[in-house]
Amino acid sequence: MRLSASQSRGAIVCLIVLLVPALAFAQGSGSTFDMDRMGASSRSQTSLSSLLTAEQLPTDDVVDPAVYFLGPGDILSYQTTGLDFSEKMTIVTPENTIMMERTGVFSVAGMTLKGLRDTLQSLMKSRSANVEIFITLRRARLVYVALRGNVTYPGTYAVPASMRVSTFLTLMRQPWLMSKDGGSAEMAKNGGVNAIPTKAQELTRSSGYMLGPYAMRNVSVRHKNGSSTADLPKARVEGFSYLDPHVREGDEITVPFEDRNVHTISISGSVATPTTLAYKVGDKVSLLLAAAGGPTDDADLTRVTLVQSAGGGKQMLTVDSNFHIVGQDVELQPGSTIIVERKAETGGTQAQGVIQVYGEVSSPGAVVIVPGVTRLSEAVAGVGGLTSGASLALSYVVRPDRGPVTLTQQRDDAYRNFQYSDLTLEDTTRYHIDQKYRLPYVSCDMVKALRDTASAENIALFPGDIVVIQPTPDRVYVYGQVLRPGYVPFSPKKRLSWYVERAGGYATGAEDDRARIVKGRSKVWVEDDDDVFVEPGDEIYVPRPPDIPVGTQIQTYAIIASIITSVVALTATMISILR
Repeated sequence: MRLSASQSRGAIVCLIVLLVPALAFAQGSGSTFDMDRMGASSRSQTSLSSLLTAEQLPTDDVVDPAVYFLGPGDILSYQTTGLDFSEKMTIVTPENTIMMERTGVFSVAGMTLKGLRDTLQSLMKSRSANVEIFITLRRARLVYVALRGNVTYPGTYAVPASMRVSTFLTLMRQPWLMSKDGGSAEMAKNGGVNAIPTKAQELTRSSGYMLGPYAMRNVSVRHKNGSSTADLPKARVEGFSYLDPHVREGDEITVPFEDRNVHTISISGSVATPTTLAYKVGDKVSLLLAAAGGPTDDADLTRVTLVQSAGGGKQMLTVDSNFHIVGQDVELQPGSTIIVERKAETGGTQAQGVIQVYGEVSSPGAVVIVPGVTRLSEAVAGVGGLTSGASLALSYVVRPDRGPVTLTQQRDDAYRNFQYSDLTLEDTTRYHIDQKYRLPYVSCDMVKALRDTASAENIALFPGDIVVIQPTPDRVYVYGQVLRPGYVPFSPKKRLSWYVERAGGYATGAEDDRARIVKGRSKVWVEDDDDVFVEPGDEIYVPRPPDIPVGTQIQTYAIIASIITSVVALTATMISILR
């Protein structure tokens, strides 16, 4: 079949479109297009891609390619220009080599990630000026790292190579590494090697152990091909990240014991983390600024003072909004300190706070106060004053002093406070009860405070205080060994016995001499007395005889009989002597 001229020209154009990319690929790579090899490469990439589906470990920082040394197990991703722009992956073999298209087997021994990039770029450029290669770290390998020295949990740990020494030491301070029996649960599970857990919540607990000023700057990192010293605070300074290196396989990290005789430098004042560091020759102001973690919101960046030791005097420093030194980075001396001043109060403004007033007042709610200046009577007047049903004797002021406390913390606090007490052992239970149920009341007599505003009972208030004005109860609760326990209508100026009679009188077995008035607000037990009257909100309790075991009673009677016998015998002896 013959083609027309237009059809012939169309076929030629299509053929050129198909052949040009193939020819360009062949020219750039110096090889022919091989479908079988591409299929094998595709299968290899699928196998490597499956490695990325494994559970991912958290990372502490961006990997620095200039200081990250490659090793067996690292997964690398690369892409070349030319016909195939797809992402390919390769893994560093146990021989410290990689296998790549167009390059074959390539050794990465002793290479950093940046060094490998530069080498491959040069290699590709030498072969073809039109071809480029881009390579990056897809997943860091796991390495064994040994921890030694002044640490809580020495041992060997499996951690990702992307982890820096500072993060490794931070995680080693976590209590989840140890089981209840004193051994490591992870060590038992992993055949003698600890593994970092992958759950983020497990990495947030802290055991309270901290590196000292000397240890932070003198952590020994021993590699298989040499040693170095990690200076963790200085690594925060721009350009010194290599002082906090990534860990490598076989590293031995040793935390030194504190040297109390070294000189120190420090930064304090309105900074996020006031810090004291061991001094090293060559330390500069930028080191302390980086170690402080930045200024606080009330910091006055125009009043940053360097105080040099040995008569060096004071020097004002200029810092920018990022807390970086502007101008000369002054070298520090042993004992130097930087002080960041707080902003001064301007315009004569006065601090204020908010309290809450509840209960029997005209307009319960929030009241704006001046901390330490506004008095209780002023706060009550600020909500419209008391109602007719208010009971000042039962009212109180609460000043919360701490957050929620567990029962274990309460018990620990009680025992810790009782540890050096001179009370007897029998007082322990009573003290524990008092400690457990103590309430954060402010000590004041509200009746006197509002009657005499000039008295000391008219206390000053602070933000967060809660003023509770209780209603006046119209009844008194009587219970215990009485015939009709329950509420009895309140009657002024009446004593305990009057209310017991209204409750039916004492029941059989009641010990009337041990009856007590339980005061309404304080819950203090008060004995019945001619001058003590029952007040609104009080309770009356009549106990039964104490439950004493029969054996104890017999012993008591025996002791009494023995004492009486001894007295009689002694009396008879004295009479005989006198005769």
